Amino acid sequence: MAEDKSKIPASRIAVDTEPVVGSGNLITSDAVATAVEQAKEEAKTDAEGNDISKTYAKIADVIFYEEMD
Repeated sequence: MAEDKSKIPASRIAVDTEPVVGSGNLITSDAVATAVEQAKEEAKTDAEGNDISKTYAKIADVIFYEEMD
């Protein structure tokens, strides 16, 4: 293991264990991974908690068009 030559002891570095808006602290990789997973799950539902893929029609299902020469 390489010698730590930083001037700040690791015990004095402030680390956030979850994303915090406006924080100047470092963030753990686990916190980032957890936040991404939560965002992926939230992206599947609308504000009322409805499953987007089952609640809303797809464009191809509601728009019919005929190509003209």
